[in-house]
Amino acid sequence: MFILLIVIGYILFASYVRDKAKTAGQISTTDKLVTCATVPDKGRLVKVAGFIGGIYLVIFTWLNFAWYRRYPRSGFHWFDDRGEWNQIDKAGHMYGAYFETVWAYELLRWSGVDNKRAAITAAFIGMGFESTIEVWDGFSTKWGASWSDLVANGMGAMLAMVQYLLWEEQRIMCKFSYNGNEYKYPTQELKDRADDLFGKSFFEKVLKDYNNITLWLSINPSKFFPGKTPDWGCFAIGYGGENMLGGFENKWIDKDGKHHDRSDLPRYRTLKFSLDADLPRLRMNDPTGKAAFKALNIIKMPFPSYKIRF
Repeated sequence: MFILLIVIGYILFASYVRDKAKTAGQISTTDKLVTCATVPDKGRLVKVAGFIGGIYLVIFTWLNFAWYRRYPRSGFHWFDDRGEWNQIDKAGHMYGAYFETVWAYELLRWSGVDNKRAAITAAFIGMGFESTIEVWDGFSTKWGASWSDLVANGMGAMLAMVQYLLWEEQRIMCKFSYNGNEYKYPTQELKDRADDLFGKSFFEKVLKDYNNITLWLSINPSKFFPGKTPDWGCFAIGYGGENMLGGFENKWIDKDGKHHDRSDLPRYRTLKFSLDADLPRLRMNDPTGKAAFKALNIIKMPFPSYKIRF
């Protein structure tokens, strides 16, 4: 949420500076800042390496203290979670590795790295970021390293890399949306379970509430067939789940040792069909706005959708 607010603030500020500069007949310094170098720029590469390394250390230090330290450690082990959460978490791993690859690619291109090297290096960065979680999980008694998570990580990184190698752009994009529906369960038993699983704060729910998260593939047809559709318009296919009160089934033991069985509540997978916007295409003549919208282009725009349960 904070990152989203920072990016939106940056867009507004950059637009203000750019408009002032154009009024004065000058070239915006913010537009110069976001323009990609034409040849490798050592100064920019050092900044990018420091930024990526710093973000990596901050994220996983925070995860250790805020998450993993709360649970006992163990020897490294594996855990088969292929069927957990109706594979919503697998789609989440794919999405995470995808957008980390895309962001790393954009930073490398900004530094002057050529398309092929940037695409391959970014895929390793995206895969590395997302797969570090498996190391932490592998040493935790509550979880375990998951080979299916690693496969999903690889799929996300490869989806981004292959498109850059083929087209030097993303035509099929992974995106995320959060529905934010409140749990209006009729009993305290179910309300307590939802709070325990998914948290109460917005930040916790965005990360953990698999019943409200949808992962999308957003396809821009104008990149395949120029001139046939609006260049920013996309068709999106989403995957989600509903009515899940446990990883594998709607049975659990609460903190008081009481067994709960709510197998009467059916667990669903959902397919959603909707429209979306390829945000950078809305600011093609504005380098600063285009760069900021590229960062935001991992979020699905809130168009109406048609849903199928199965």
